[in-house]
Amino acid sequence: MRQGGWRFRDGQREAKQRRNRRIIRFFVAVAALAAIAWFSFDTGRRNSENRILTLEDRVADLEIQSNTARDAESQARSALQAVTSEAATWQQRYESEVPQGETAILWQLLTRRLNEGVDPRRLAEVVELVANERRCDAQLTTKRIIVKTHLHGGTDTSAGFADGRLTVLGEGEVARDADNNPVAWYDPTSPVAINFVTIGGETEVVEGYLPINHAVLLGSDEYRFAITEGPRDFALVTAERCDYP
Repeated sequence: MRQGGWRFRDGQREAKQRRNRRIIRFFVAVAALAAIAWFSFDTGRRNSENRILTLEDRVADLEIQSNTARDAESQARSALQAVTSEAATWQQRYESEVPQGETAILWQLLTRRLNEGVDPRRLAEVVELVANERRCDAQLTTKRIIVKTHLHGGTDTSAGFADGRLTVLGEGEVARDADNNPVAWYDPTSPVAINFVTIGGETEVVEGYLPINHAVLLGSDEYRFAITEGPRDFALVTAERCDYP
């Protein structure tokens, strides 16, 4: 009977030990899981903190770059405004001080005449006397001249104007008949050369097709000529005298 009781107590002891071992293994497993969870949480927390610190540093860098960019943009805008203002100033000065259009043409003419040695006071006097209304003689003077060719010269090849102070002569190409043979008179459809000779011997030659227009200055007089085709052999020279300037 005693032996049977021992066996019963031994069985209870073993069962209790097995139960205790299961409980211990359970708590060990729970502790292990808790440790793993804590380690994972702690690792994630530290990674998150590091990531946050990195992002904060990046944000700080971006703020610095943004501020630098805003400063550079502000400086660029100021520089652009300064350049634009200066360009507008120079544009205004250019438009107000540099001759334009007809004024530029007159400026070039005056500059050329000064470079040619014309006295500035003489130019000033002429400009001062210029008026829109021209004072010209009411009567035109028309004379005819024979246009010389290499086959024909003779008399009446010149005409005098301005009381003989100015002589006009003409030269041209010979005309041809229906058989293309040369004749004595000039060909009015070909270019001619008109010579304007002053009393001092100075000569101006104007070449071209008729009609030809040309002006000659003689002191305080301006003679404006129109040379047109006349009867065979002849060209008509019409002159108008005007005060100059």
